[in-house]
Amino acid sequence: MTGAIRIRAGTAQDAGWLLPLSARLHDFGPPPWRERGPMDAAVARAIGQALEAGRAEAPVFVAEDEAGRPLGFVHMHELTDYFTGETHGHVSDIVVARDGEGRGVGRALMAAGEDWSRSRSHRLLSLNVFGDNVRARALYERLGFALDTSRLIKVLRPD
Repeated sequence: MTGAIRIRAGTAQDAGWLLPLSARLHDFGPPPWRERGPMDAAVARAIGQALEAGRAEAPVFVAEDEAGRPLGFVHMHELTDYFTGETHGHVSDIVVARDGEGRGVGRALMAAGEDWSRSRSHRLLSLNVFGDNVRARALYERLGFALDTSRLIKVLRPD
């Protein structure tokens, strides 16, 4: 890792750089039955709302370098486990800027998400990842995440 990475709470003032960066979430190439435009718009809308609301139960954490340049973000929220009813932390979105790749930014953002979840006394932390997003899946496995359930999709009617 080159240079220090600082993690801080995101604010509405971060929307100008953060929302365009959120489209990077789908750079791996979404499944053929999903259109990228609506996916990018949905993520930007959710993150924009989280930044605007500034709610403790759905924070956005920002990674910056020592000069204050943005390197990425993670958007967290709480979910309720279907089987147990237990509230747990969930990584809604995590995106690292190209300048942050290979510098430990993803690991630092995930650590911030874990810290937030622990501070809320969660026992579990979950996330979703597309099956073809090999790079992200490898990071999550290195960080100790394990497969829980798989969601499969069958296209019944092409648009």
